[in-house]
Amino acid sequence: MKRTLALVLFLFCIIIVVSSRTSLDSLKEYQDSLSQPASTELTTPPPDPPEPPPVVTNDERDDEFMIYGPGAYKVGTDIPAGLYMAKNDGSNISRVVVKDSPEPDIEKPNIIVTARYLSDRGTFAERAAYVESVSRGGGVPVQPKDDEELAEILREGLTEYADELAKRYDGLVLTGGGDVAAHFFNQEHHPASNPPDETLDIAEIALTRAFIKANKPVLGICRGMQVINIAMGGDLIQDIPDLLGLDPEFHNDYEARHPIKIRSGTWLYDLVGSQADVNTTHHQCIDDIAPGFTVVAQIGPVVEAMESGNVLGVQFHPERMLDEGMLPLFKDFIERCSYRDREVNIFTEHIIIELEENHYIDIRGATLTEIENTLRDFNKIFDTEGHYPEGMYWIGHHVPEGVYRLNIAKDADFSHYAVYRDISRESLTHSGVILEDGRLITLTSGQFVSLIYATMTPVSAN
Repeated sequence: MKRTLALVLFLFCIIIVVSSRTSLDSLKEYQDSLSQPASTELTTPPPDPPEPPPVVTNDERDDEFMIYGPGAYKVGTDIPAGLYMAKNDGSNISRVVVKDSPEPDIEKPNIIVTARYLSDRGTFAERAAYVESVSRGGGVPVQPKDDEELAEILREGLTEYADELAKRYDGLVLTGGGDVAAHFFNQEHHPASNPPDETLDIAEIALTRAFIKANKPVLGICRGMQVINIAMGGDLIQDIPDLLGLDPEFHNDYEARHPIKIRSGTWLYDLVGSQADVNTTHHQCIDDIAPGFTVVAQIGPVVEAMESGNVLGVQFHPERMLDEGMLPLFKDFIERCSYRDREVNIFTEHIIIELEENHYIDIRGATLTEIENTLRDFNKIFDTEGHYPEGMYWIGHHVPEGVYRLNIAKDADFSHYAVYRDISRESLTHSGVILEDGRLITLTSGQFVSLIYATMTPVSAN
């Protein structure tokens, strides 16, 4: 009993000591606080940031301010007609397709496959690999033996047939072959160039221009890409080993493969990815690219692909690589040929498009906003170095008119720009490759400028 009472008294004493110490500590903290200046900081939490406008689909409508997200829409019903800005929504690639009908107009499009006329044999060269590629892609290949007017333009250079053939058929494949005569791109014949077939040159240049004018898809392969470039105002390097100093064998082996780097936000990137191992056999290549076209792939100084709208040129031979990942290229080309009116916009940042009543639009990896609701977004769009980044701008609305300095975007291998009088592709005023920083352009209100792997800086800002 005595031991128990002693233990209780001992515990009671410990509690009193601890409580006293705590009270003294609290009193000291209070006294210290009296000697400090009063705090001027607000203790209320900051207000919540404003919520961004909602991203909607065609099942949700808010006519005050709309941002249309990925999905399918009919213009005039699900989305008003007008001018819009499409922005990448953070995806690896954005794709906006505008077409005249929700489903293809043509089940199996008819595609011209060009061929050289062999006068010594009285027949046309066999184009079996190209014919197979079109067939496996879902199209119907049309050869000279299938159409007498096609045969006559290829055999005799009767260019008056070009426009009619562009109306009659749904797409054009320009095949590989020999060198184009140098006078077609205002140069003298290089000693290393092969003797040209000028009748074929005349025919393919005329067909290219006719199909592009008719807004029909064109695919040019090897020589075919070079024909596209010449037909639309570009030129060629006539001999890679002599003029570029490269190994003669490097670009002259069907079986060998070499890597190419493919620019994001392009037709080829969407189908193949950022790089591919391709074959090649050619001693000529693109030099100055045609106005309105973009270099989308290359290895060193050699251009391996170019494109503009529904026109794609490749220097390599995908028809020989169908089972090595190139069949999707032909399938996508045939799909483009399946619509009478179809515009495909592939991009990485932002573009401006015009939507017309009763057209259909498919959006992937992007959002769409009426142009008037995007103007405030560009008040502080400069990057940390004072540049307007890659994208498309409406002069006088998104950026002021004036003189701008063009620069190559960081880590870019090739940069381009294009200036349009209005939003239509046909209104191109000038374009070009940016080889070094500092190129100056003058932009006026109402124009549209497209920057591809490029930036621009107002001259007055420097």
